[in-house]
Amino acid sequence: MNNFAGLFGDNFKNLFVEAIDELISSNALAVECKLFYDTTGYVYCNNCVYDPILQKSFNKYNNTGPINFAEGSVCPVCVGFGKILCDSEENIHMAVILDSKYWMNWGSNSVLIPNLAAQTLTQINTMPKILNSSKMNIVSVTGYDNGPYTKAGQPTPMGLGRHNYILTNWIRP
Repeated sequence: MNNFAGLFGDNFKNLFVEAIDELISSNALAVECKLFYDTTGYVYCNNCVYDPILQKSFNKYNNTGPINFAEGSVCPVCVGFGKILCDSEENIHMAVILDSKYWMNWGSNSVLIPNLAAQTLTQINTMPKILNSSKMNIVSVTGYDNGPYTKAGQPTPMGLGRHNYILTNWIRP
């Protein structure tokens, strides 16, 4: 039996989404960060489901992209290609926590924990960008050595069952 079933109703979840959206907006806690890609090229479309066998769009909305479209029609973002052109670098806004003691429980196994330098929180639609990036610099925080950071694993979807956001851990190379 799950003692927590029904504890978080739709009203609470909606309030959570509204609060996190406000916190990570560009005029709140989010700061400008520069993502670097190994080469100028293509990244997976953030609007549709990619078909790895045919290597193109499955032409099905992924439920997280910016433009909803009818199933069977062509994705309006990538025009059915499944990938979109990406520059070698790009600035996006992310909420950044630079001091790991605020988000990491060190406990007695601290020797096994990697030397994490930062954690970021962003909208789920930034996942293709972060997955395809090779490193990140923090642009708009003064007083810190702002980079570069590399990913310490894959971004983790989160958000009270709705997966509206991703957490990404970063290390200093």
